[in-house]
Amino acid sequence: MKSFFFCYNGSVASYLRHIKGIPFITQAISPKDGQHFWLFEQTEELSQGLRDYKAMREQQKQA
Repeated sequence: MKSFFFCYNGSVASYLRHIKGIPFITQAISPKDGQHFWLFEQTEELSQGLRDYKAMREQQKQA
């Protein structure tokens, strides 16, 4: 069974899509709260992309 990552942060989704080249499955609006989200398949590539994003943000905070 596949696992999925619901991304509600536009900056993270943009980084994953445009910098890391990770495609999303779909983008939609949550019926519960009206928030926009992107749905990604949970893969090792996605996990690495999220770690890279976190490290990049930490570096930006220290600069």
